[in-house]
Amino acid sequence: MKYKTKSFCRNKDGVAAIEFAIIAPVMLTLFFGAVELSDGLLVDRKVTVVASSIADLVSQDTQIDNAGMADIFKAAEAVIVPYNVADLTVRVSSINVETDGTTDVGWSDGYNTSSYAPGTNFALPNGIGAPGGSVIVTEVSFTYDSILGQIIVGTLTLEDQFFARPRRVLRVERVI
Repeated sequence: MKYKTKSFCRNKDGVAAIEFAIIAPVMLTLFFGAVELSDGLLVDRKVTVVASSIADLVSQDTQIDNAGMADIFKAAEAVIVPYNVADLTVRVSSINVETDGTTDVGWSDGYNTSSYAPGTNFALPNGIGAPGGSVIVTEVSFTYDSILGQIIVGTLTLEDQFFARPRRVLRVERVI
């Protein structure tokens, strides 16, 4: 029995296979985790780009109509591709800043979500709007659902909000 124990301890056959069996799951987990993390960060950046792009496009206009708003929402779809456009919600609003400092919704449009009713109170961060003017506010939400994320954390909702002052007028008008 003593001889078999010594022989077993000195035998090096199969060590590489055992080491690989121990290390492989760790390496695969790190690899797929890095892929999922980079994909999630990419989607988060796309959400930010959608929010800033829409606010920028609307703030450059003096007035916007239904066709213009539809084109802006199509641009948002183009940015979010190759991810599922149905998981994207966008709300763009013009928030009026009155001379007394109060703020309310001048107009609002939604993509895959409802819009705010005109006249609804809307709190802006301090120093964003000038009295008598307006601020274009874009709120974007995307439901991110990855393959590994379903197992580990489930669905993530990525959100961003962007503020822009109109560039050519005090208030961008919404026409039908």
